[in-house]
Amino acid sequence: MKTTLAYLPPFILCCLFSSYSVVAQQSETDEKDGSMKEQKHHEDPTRILTRVGVGYDGQLTFNGTLGLDETRMIRGQINEDASEWQLGGSWLFEKGILNVYMNGHEQRNTYSIGTFVPLNKLGVDTGKWQVFPMAGANFVEGKKGNSNSTGAYVGGFVIRPINEHWSVLAYSGISAGSSDYLGVWGGVGASYKITSKQSIRLMASYSEDSYRTDNKVSISYSYEF
Repeated sequence: MKTTLAYLPPFILCCLFSSYSVVAQQSETDEKDGSMKEQKHHEDPTRILTRVGVGYDGQLTFNGTLGLDETRMIRGQINEDASEWQLGGSWLFEKGILNVYMNGHEQRNTYSIGTFVPLNKLGVDTGKWQVFPMAGANFVEGKKGNSNSTGAYVGGFVIRPINEHWSVLAYSGISAGSSDYLGVWGGVGASYKITSKQSIRLMASYSEDSYRTDNKVSISYSYEF
């Protein structure tokens, strides 16, 4: 026996059309949510996402982030011989992001809490540049006879999209603390967006503090889930 819509009871038809309406509305909502997420640049430091990456700066480095929900994320990074590492978490708020992390190498361990705040969230028109001031507090635990230090840091990170694939990146900062601790750092480079989920970054960086001086040229690849 053939069954057509004409022979279905009215309440079943209502259920079918109601289900279609709900699915259509959910699809539209998901599409809008996806569009809102896509508004952020792939190098935006206030993004919450799940991503894995690998890089080379004289040693292989491995990094990743795990988005727990829409506002929380954990992150980590380590090099091939585990002589340098970083572990932390992020919480996203309406005006910016709060980061808590620790990192270490053979000269010191650093424990930090700080934030990035997009200037456009504060109503500042930065044109084609995306500007993210950063500031925070830190505790530096010296190793091999180096003294400890409690202090703070300020700096900034900027993104200048060139086209849909290429962007220029730059950052700089300064930190100061007790025991005459002083540190400066900076870097400049470019990012290439291969697809919506893949990107490559090339950076030249320099850092110097009371414990050591370091300069690197690095290349890294990232994949988002």
